[in-house]
Amino acid sequence: MKKITAVLSTTVAALAASAALASPASANAPASFEPWLQRSAAQCSGISASVLAAQIHAESDFRTNAVSRSGAMGPAQFMPGTWAIWRTDGDGNGTTDPYSIADSVMAQGRFMCHLFGQTAAGVSNGTMRGYALDLALAAYNAGLGAVQRAGGMPSGGEYSTQTQPYVAKIKALEPRYRYLNGGGGTSPLHQAGLDFGSLAGLPF
Repeated sequence: MKKITAVLSTTVAALAASAALASPASANAPASFEPWLQRSAAQCSGISASVLAAQIHAESDFRTNAVSRSGAMGPAQFMPGTWAIWRTDGDGNGTTDPYSIADSVMAQGRFMCHLFGQTAAGVSNGTMRGYALDLALAAYNAGLGAVQRAGGMPSGGEYSTQTQPYVAKIKALEPRYRYLNGGGGTSPLHQAGLDFGSLAGLPF
């Protein structure tokens, strides 16, 4: 009985935390980010401004000077090698800076469009299981190779403790940023739904 009660308490607490995270917040994305999130999302039809905003929230909480312990830089948390490939001069000032809102957000969208294209193709041809957008988010965190090797959402080790919760966190945060999409439209992330597979047993 004690074990059952403990499990129920943990489950209720996790659900409450998830509900609180998913509920609309009074604070919006910083105004300096909003036009760039919308421009970045316009680069392809597979992503939305609300998804990009939730992703930056999860990555850096919109801190332009963010630097991770592993060396990821700026609000979109690009690793140096990844930035070298996807860097973008978003504001046209002649430089590419991962700490610049314009450059980092436009590069984030460009990279996410690429990942979404790869995962959408994988789902379509049967080499990947799940939904293209949540797999693209997983690829942003863990690398496209990890998703390809798993044939879908990677699991085990840090994939279970970091990548899967990362995708789930973005899903929970996304509704509060839908005002960025214009016209009150639903984001692609919620149009298709998410297939989290083994995420169902995780405590969040």
